[in-house]
Amino acid sequence: MKHPPSHAHASHIAIVMHDFSSGGTERIAIRLANRWARAGRQVSILCGTAQGPARALVDPAVAVIAVWPEIQRSPLSRFALGRALAECVGLLRPDLLFVPGNFHILVIATLAHMLGSDRPAIICKLSNPLRRPGRPRALQWLFEGIVRRMTGTVDGFVAMSAALADEARQVLRRADVRLIPEPNLDETYRPPRSTGQRDGRTILCAGRLAPQKNFELAIKAFARIDPAFDAHLLILGDGEARLKLEILVDRLCLNERVHFAGHVPDIRPALARASLFLLSSRYEGYPAVLIEALAAGVPVVATDCSPAMSEIMGDPSFGQVVPADPSLLAEAMEKLLLDPWRRVDASRLVERHRADTVGDRYLALFDALVLRRA
Repeated sequence: MKHPPSHAHASHIAIVMHDFSSGGTERIAIRLANRWARAGRQVSILCGTAQGPARALVDPAVAVIAVWPEIQRSPLSRFALGRALAECVGLLRPDLLFVPGNFHILVIATLAHMLGSDRPAIICKLSNPLRRPGRPRALQWLFEGIVRRMTGTVDGFVAMSAALADEARQVLRRADVRLIPEPNLDETYRPPRSTGQRDGRTILCAGRLAPQKNFELAIKAFARIDPAFDAHLLILGDGEARLKLEILVDRLCLNERVHFAGHVPDIRPALARASLFLLSSRYEGYPAVLIEALAAGVPVVATDCSPAMSEIMGDPSFGQVVPADPSLLAEAMEKLLLDPWRRVDASRLVERHRADTVGDRYLALFDALVLRRA
Protein backbone atom coordinates (compact mmCIF):
# COMPACT_ATOMS: atom_id res chain seq x y z
CA MET A 1 0.00 0.00 0.00
CA LYS A 2 1.40 3.40 -0.97
CA HIS A 3 1.55 6.11 1.64
CA PRO A 4 1.29 9.85 0.94
CA PRO A 5 4.49 11.85 1.05
CA SER A 6 5.38 13.20 4.50
CA HIS A 7 4.57 16.77 3.49
CA ALA A 8 1.05 15.83 2.38
CA HIS A 9 -0.57 15.19 5.74
CA ALA A 10 -1.51 17.30 8.75
CA SER A 11 1.79 17.12 10.62
CA HIS A 12 1.24 20.53 12.29
CA ILE A 13 -2.27 21.33 13.51
CA ALA A 14 -3.10 24.77 14.89
CA ILE A 15 -6.24 25.30 16.99
CA VAL A 16 -7.81 28.75 17.18
CA MET A 17 -9.15 29.60 20.66
CA HIS A 18 -9.96 32.96 22.17
CA ASP A 19 -8.97 31.93 25.70
CA PHE A 20 -9.07 29.10 28.24
CA SER A 21 -12.51 29.67 29.72
CA SER A 22 -14.29 26.76 31.40
CA GLY A 23 -16.81 26.25 28.59
CA GLY A 24 -17.39 22.92 26.90
CA THR A 25 -15.99 24.16 23.57
CA GLU A 26 -12.61 24.91 25.15
CA ARG A 27 -12.43 21.69 27.18
CA ILE A 28 -13.26 19.54 24.15
CA ALA A 29 -10.72 21.39 21.98
CA ILE A 30 -8.04 20.77 24.61
CA ARG A 31 -8.94 17.09 24.85
CA LEU A 32 -8.53 16.77 21.07
CA ALA A 33 -5.26 18.72 21.12
CA ASN A 34 -3.85 16.40 23.78
CA ARG A 35 -4.91 13.34 21.81
CA TRP A 36 -3.38 14.60 18.55
CA ALA A 37 -0.11 15.42 20.33
CA ARG A 38 0.00 11.91 21.80
CA ALA A 39 -0.56 10.59 18.26
CA GLY A 40 2.72 12.24 17.20
CA ARG A 41 1.40 15.44 15.59
CA GLN A 42 2.74 18.90 16.29
CA VAL A 43 -0.13 20.80 17.90
CA SER A 44 -0.32 24.52 18.68
CA ILE A 45 -3.14 26.40 20.38
CA LEU A 46 -3.26 29.99 19.09
CA CYS A 47 -5.14 32.26 21.49
CA GLY A 48 -5.85 35.81 22.60
CA THR A 49 -4.75 35.08 26.16
CA ALA A 50 -3.24 32.03 27.81
CA GLN A 51 -5.18 32.68 31.00
CA GLY A 52 -8.25 30.80 32.19
CA PRO A 53 -9.30 27.79 34.29
CA ALA A 54 -8.99 25.32 31.40
CA ARG A 55 -5.30 26.13 30.86
CA ALA A 56 -4.31 23.47 33.40
CA LEU A 57 -5.85 20.75 31.20
CA VAL A 58 -3.37 21.28 28.34
CA ASP A 59 -0.76 18.54 27.88
CA PRO A 60 2.86 19.82 28.02
CA ALA A 61 3.36 18.44 24.48
CA VAL A 62 0.88 21.03 23.14
CA ALA A 63 2.32 24.50 22.44
CA VAL A 64 0.25 27.44 23.68
CA ILE A 65 0.94 30.65 21.73
CA ALA A 66 -0.82 33.82 22.87
CA VAL A 67 -0.75 37.11 20.99
CA TRP A 68 0.88 40.17 22.56
CA PRO A 69 -0.58 42.36 23.86
CA GLU A 70 -3.20 39.87 24.98
CA ILE A 71 -6.79 40.21 23.76
CA GLN A 72 -9.59 39.67 26.30
CA ARG A 73 -13.14 38.90 25.21
CA SER A 74 -15.18 41.95 24.28
CA PRO A 75 -17.81 42.83 21.63
CA LEU A 76 -15.12 43.43 18.95
CA SER A 77 -12.38 41.15 20.25
CA ARG A 78 -12.89 38.43 17.65
CA PHE A 79 -12.06 40.86 14.83
CA ALA A 80 -8.93 41.95 16.69
CA LEU A 81 -7.93 38.36 17.42
CA GLY A 82 -8.37 37.29 13.81
CA ARG A 83 -6.09 40.10 12.64
CA ALA A 84 -3.48 39.32 15.30
CA LEU A 85 -3.49 35.59 14.59
CA ALA A 86 -3.09 36.10 10.84
CA GLU A 87 0.49 37.24 11.38
CA CYS A 88 1.09 34.33 13.77
CA VAL A 89 -0.23 31.77 11.26
CA GLY A 90 1.89 33.32 8.52
CA LEU A 91 5.00 32.73 10.62
CA LEU A 92 4.13 29.25 11.92
CA ARG A 93 2.86 27.87 8.59
CA PRO A 94 0.73 25.05 10.07
CA ASP A 95 -0.73 22.46 7.70
CA LEU A 96 -4.24 22.92 9.03
CA LEU A 97 -6.29 25.28 11.19
CA PHE A 98 -8.99 23.76 13.41
CA VAL A 99 -11.85 25.99 14.56
CA PRO A 100 -13.46 24.39 17.64
CA GLY A 101 -16.86 26.09 17.63
CA ASN A 102 -19.32 28.66 16.32
CA PHE A 103 -17.97 31.39 18.61
CA HIS A 104 -14.69 31.35 16.70
CA ILE A 105 -16.16 31.59 13.17
CA LEU A 106 -15.73 35.37 13.18
CA VAL A 107 -12.09 34.96 14.24
CA ILE A 108 -11.31 32.55 11.41
CA ALA A 109 -13.22 34.64 8.84
CA THR A 110 -11.09 37.68 9.71
CA LEU A 111 -7.90 35.61 9.72
CA ALA A 112 -8.65 33.99 6.36
CA HIS A 113 -9.44 37.38 4.81
CA MET A 114 -6.09 38.73 6.02
CA LEU A 115 -4.12 35.75 4.67
CA GLY A 116 -5.95 35.44 1.34
CA SER A 117 -4.90 32.48 -0.78
CA ASP A 118 -1.76 32.00 1.32
CA ARG A 119 -3.58 30.17 4.09
CA PRO A 120 -3.59 26.61 5.41
CA ALA A 121 -6.55 24.24 5.18
CA ILE A 122 -9.39 25.13 7.57
CA ILE A 123 -11.79 22.74 9.32
CA CYS A 124 -14.60 24.18 11.43
CA LYS A 125 -16.52 22.23 14.06
CA LEU A 126 -20.08 23.45 14.59
CA SER A 127 -20.59 23.49 18.35
CA ASN A 128 -24.13 24.91 18.38
CA PRO A 129 -27.18 24.71 16.10
CA LEU A 130 -27.24 27.27 13.29
CA ARG A 131 -31.00 27.57 13.67
CA ARG A 132 -31.94 28.75 17.13
CA PRO A 133 -35.46 28.21 18.53
CA GLY A 134 -37.34 31.47 19.05
CA ARG A 135 -35.22 33.51 16.64
CA PRO A 136 -37.49 35.59 14.34
CA ARG A 137 -37.62 34.28 10.77
CA ALA A 138 -36.20 37.47 9.19
CA LEU A 139 -33.33 37.54 11.67
CA GLN A 140 -32.62 33.86 11.03
CA TRP A 141 -32.55 34.47 7.27
CA LEU A 142 -30.08 37.34 7.78
CA PHE A 143 -27.97 35.25 10.14
CA GLU A 144 -27.72 32.37 7.68
CA GLY A 145 -26.58 34.68 4.90
CA ILE A 146 -23.89 36.19 7.12
CA VAL A 147 -22.66 32.76 8.25
CA ARG A 148 -22.41 31.52 4.64
CA ARG A 149 -20.39 34.58 3.72
CA MET A 150 -18.05 34.27 6.70
CA THR A 151 -17.41 30.55 6.13
CA GLY A 152 -16.78 30.72 2.40
CA THR A 153 -13.06 30.05 2.92
CA VAL A 154 -13.61 27.06 5.23
CA ASP A 155 -12.55 23.80 3.56
CA GLY A 156 -14.79 21.49 5.58
CA PHE A 157 -17.18 21.29 8.50
CA VAL A 158 -17.77 18.80 11.29
CA ALA A 159 -21.08 18.34 13.08
CA MET A 160 -21.56 16.27 16.22
CA SER A 161 -24.81 14.50 15.37
CA ALA A 162 -26.83 13.47 12.33
CA ALA A 163 -29.50 16.08 13.06
CA LEU A 164 -26.94 18.88 13.42
CA ALA A 165 -25.18 17.76 10.23
CA ASP A 166 -28.43 17.83 8.24
CA GLU A 167 -29.26 21.28 9.59
CA ALA A 168 -25.78 22.59 8.73
CA ARG A 169 -25.97 21.28 5.15
CA GLN A 170 -29.25 23.15 4.67
CA VAL A 171 -28.09 26.41 6.24
CA LEU A 172 -24.60 26.47 4.67
CA ARG A 173 -25.80 25.01 1.34
CA ARG A 174 -22.78 22.73 1.34
CA ALA A 175 -22.45 18.97 1.23
CA ASP A 176 -19.05 18.82 2.97
CA VAL A 177 -20.40 18.55 6.51
CA ARG A 178 -18.96 15.46 8.15
CA LEU A 179 -20.45 13.71 11.16
CA ILE A 180 -17.90 13.01 13.90
CA PRO A 181 -19.13 12.42 17.48
CA GLU A 182 -18.00 14.68 20.29
CA PRO A 183 -15.01 13.37 22.34
CA ASN A 184 -16.74 13.81 25.69
CA LEU A 185 -14.68 11.11 27.45
CA ASP A 186 -10.92 10.72 27.55
CA GLU A 187 -9.28 7.47 26.47
CA THR A 188 -8.64 6.37 30.05
CA TYR A 189 -12.34 6.40 30.88
CA ARG A 190 -13.85 3.18 32.17
CA PRO A 191 -17.55 2.68 32.95
CA PRO A 192 -18.09 2.83 36.73
CA ARG A 193 -19.05 -0.24 38.66
CA SER A 194 -22.61 -0.25 39.93
CA THR A 195 -22.72 1.11 43.48
CA GLY A 196 -26.32 0.16 44.09
CA GLN A 197 -28.81 2.66 45.46
CA ARG A 198 -28.11 6.35 45.04
CA ASP A 199 -28.64 8.71 47.96
CA GLY A 200 -31.91 10.01 46.53
CA ARG A 201 -31.16 13.61 47.47
CA THR A 202 -28.59 15.34 45.24
CA ILE A 203 -29.66 16.95 41.95
CA LEU A 204 -26.71 18.19 39.94
CA CYS A 205 -26.45 21.03 37.41
CA ALA A 206 -23.22 22.12 35.72
CA GLY A 207 -22.17 24.72 33.19
CA ARG A 208 -21.37 28.38 32.68
CA LEU A 209 -23.69 30.62 34.70
CA ALA A 210 -24.90 32.39 31.58
CA PRO A 211 -28.34 33.03 30.01
CA GLN A 212 -27.89 30.20 27.48
CA LYS A 213 -27.76 27.61 30.29
CA ASN A 214 -30.98 28.95 31.88
CA PHE A 215 -30.16 28.03 35.50
CA GLU A 216 -33.02 30.31 36.50
CA LEU A 217 -35.37 27.66 35.08
CA ALA A 218 -33.49 24.92 36.96
CA ILE A 219 -33.90 26.76 40.28
CA LYS A 220 -37.59 27.47 39.69
CA ALA A 221 -38.19 23.82 38.78
CA PHE A 222 -36.29 22.63 41.85
CA ALA A 223 -38.43 24.92 44.03
CA ARG A 224 -41.52 22.94 42.95
CA ILE A 225 -40.19 19.57 44.13
CA ASP A 226 -42.04 18.25 47.18
CA PRO A 227 -39.97 19.13 50.30
CA ALA A 228 -40.60 15.58 51.54
CA PHE A 229 -37.87 14.41 49.15
CA ASP A 230 -35.33 16.42 51.18
CA ALA A 231 -33.52 17.07 47.88
CA HIS A 232 -30.60 19.44 47.33
CA LEU A 233 -29.56 21.23 44.15
CA LEU A 234 -25.80 21.45 43.55
CA ILE A 235 -24.75 23.92 40.82
CA LEU A 236 -21.21 23.69 39.42
CA GLY A 237 -19.81 26.52 37.34
CA ASP A 238 -19.29 30.26 37.37
CA GLY A 239 -20.26 33.19 35.21
CA GLU A 240 -21.89 36.58 34.90
CA ALA A 241 -25.35 35.36 36.00
CA ARG A 242 -24.24 34.10 39.44
CA LEU A 243 -25.38 37.13 41.46
CA LYS A 244 -28.79 37.15 39.77
CA LEU A 245 -29.20 33.42 40.49
CA GLU A 246 -28.16 33.83 44.13
CA ILE A 247 -30.79 36.57 44.52
CA LEU A 248 -33.41 34.23 43.04
CA VAL A 249 -32.42 31.46 45.46
CA ASP A 250 -32.74 33.88 48.37
CA ARG A 251 -36.14 35.14 47.16
CA LEU A 252 -37.44 31.56 46.93
CA CYS A 253 -36.09 30.77 50.44
CA LEU A 254 -33.88 27.97 49.10
CA ASN A 255 -30.58 29.00 50.67
CA GLU A 256 -30.36 25.79 52.71
CA ARG A 257 -31.13 23.55 49.73
CA VAL A 258 -29.35 25.16 46.74
CA HIS A 259 -25.55 25.29 46.73
CA PHE A 260 -23.20 27.09 44.32
CA ALA A 261 -19.85 25.26 44.22
CA GLY A 262 -18.17 27.39 41.52
CA HIS A 263 -15.89 26.03 38.82
CA VAL A 264 -14.46 22.54 39.39
CA PRO A 265 -11.72 20.96 37.23
CA ASP A 266 -13.41 17.54 37.25
CA ILE A 267 -17.13 16.85 37.43
CA ARG A 268 -16.76 13.14 38.16
CA PRO A 269 -16.65 13.36 41.99
CA ALA A 270 -19.92 15.31 41.96
CA LEU A 271 -21.50 12.82 39.55
CA ALA A 272 -20.56 9.99 41.91
CA ARG A 273 -22.81 11.57 44.55
CA ALA A 274 -25.64 12.68 42.27
CA SER A 275 -29.08 11.10 42.13
CA LEU A 276 -29.87 12.76 38.83
CA PHE A 277 -28.53 15.40 36.46
CA LEU A 278 -30.64 18.38 35.38
CA LEU A 279 -29.97 20.16 32.07
CA SER A 280 -32.08 23.32 31.70
CA SER A 281 -30.42 25.02 28.71
CA ARG A 282 -32.25 27.17 26.18
CA TYR A 283 -30.11 25.74 23.36
CA GLU A 284 -27.10 23.45 23.00
CA GLY A 285 -25.10 21.88 20.20
CA TYR A 286 -24.16 18.52 21.66
CA PRO A 287 -24.09 18.92 25.45
CA ALA A 288 -20.87 17.26 26.63
CA VAL A 289 -21.91 17.26 30.26
CA LEU A 290 -24.92 15.10 29.40
CA ILE A 291 -22.65 12.38 28.03
CA GLU A 292 -20.46 12.59 31.12
CA ALA A 293 -23.51 12.17 33.38
CA LEU A 294 -24.89 9.19 31.48
CA ALA A 295 -21.45 7.59 31.27
CA ALA A 296 -21.28 7.82 35.08
CA GLY A 297 -24.63 6.02 35.34
CA VAL A 298 -26.57 9.13 36.40
CA PRO A 299 -30.08 9.52 34.88
CA VAL A 300 -30.98 12.83 33.28
CA VAL A 301 -33.88 15.27 33.11
CA ALA A 302 -33.33 17.75 30.28
CA THR A 303 -35.07 20.39 28.21
CA ASP A 304 -35.37 19.77 24.49
CA CYS A 305 -32.49 22.15 23.86
CA SER A 306 -30.69 20.48 20.93
CA PRO A 307 -31.57 18.72 17.67
CA ALA A 308 -29.31 15.93 18.97
CA MET A 309 -31.35 15.20 22.11
CA SER A 310 -33.28 12.33 20.55
CA GLU A 311 -29.98 10.73 19.49
CA ILE A 312 -28.43 11.13 22.94
CA MET A 313 -31.45 10.09 25.00
CA GLY A 314 -32.31 7.08 22.88
CA ASP A 315 -32.51 4.60 25.77
CA PRO A 316 -35.53 4.78 28.14
CA SER A 317 -33.24 4.16 31.12
CA PHE A 318 -31.40 7.44 30.46
CA GLY A 319 -34.19 9.65 31.83
CA GLN A 320 -36.57 12.12 30.26
CA VAL A 321 -36.61 15.11 27.88
CA VAL A 322 -39.41 17.56 28.68
CA PRO A 323 -40.50 21.07 27.62
CA ALA A 324 -38.86 24.04 29.34
CA ASP A 325 -41.55 24.35 32.00
CA PRO A 326 -40.78 24.38 35.77
CA SER A 327 -43.74 22.18 36.69
CA LEU A 328 -42.96 19.54 34.05
CA LEU A 329 -39.27 19.49 34.96
CA ALA A 330 -40.14 19.11 38.65
CA GLU A 331 -42.53 16.25 37.91
CA ALA A 332 -39.88 14.43 35.85
CA MET A 333 -37.29 14.90 38.61
CA GLU A 334 -39.66 13.54 41.25
CA LYS A 335 -40.19 10.39 39.18
CA LEU A 336 -36.44 9.75 39.08
CA LEU A 337 -36.02 10.49 42.79
CA LEU A 338 -38.65 7.82 43.46
CA ASP A 339 -36.62 5.32 41.42
CA PRO A 340 -33.16 5.25 43.08
CA TRP A 341 -32.46 1.73 41.78
CA ARG A 342 -32.69 2.76 38.13
CA ARG A 343 -29.72 1.39 36.16
CA VAL A 344 -28.31 3.48 33.30
CA ASP A 345 -26.37 1.41 30.76
CA ALA A 346 -24.50 3.84 28.51
CA SER A 347 -21.76 1.49 27.30
CA ARG A 348 -22.54 2.04 23.61
CA LEU A 349 -22.65 5.79 24.13
CA VAL A 350 -19.29 5.65 25.90
CA GLU A 351 -17.51 3.90 23.03
CA ARG A 352 -18.84 6.44 20.53
CA HIS A 353 -17.48 9.39 22.51
CA ARG A 354 -14.01 8.27 23.58
CA ALA A 355 -11.27 10.78 22.74
CA ASP A 356 -8.97 8.22 21.14
CA THR A 357 -11.60 6.97 18.68
CA VAL A 358 -12.89 10.44 17.86
CA GLY A 359 -9.43 12.03 17.68
CA ASP A 360 -8.26 9.48 15.14
CA ARG A 361 -11.30 10.13 12.96
CA TYR A 362 -10.42 13.82 12.93
CA LEU A 363 -6.82 13.03 11.94
CA ALA A 364 -8.01 10.91 9.00
CA LEU A 365 -10.18 13.83 7.84
CA PHE A 366 -7.31 16.32 8.27
CA ASP A 367 -4.84 14.14 6.37
CA ALA A 368 -7.25 13.60 3.49
CA LEU A 369 -7.91 17.34 3.19
CA VAL A 370 -4.22 18.33 3.31
CA LEU A 371 -3.36 15.64 0.73
CA ARG A 372 -6.15 16.82 -1.56
CA ARG A 373 -4.93 20.42 -1.34
CA ALA A 374 -1.34 19.28 -1.99
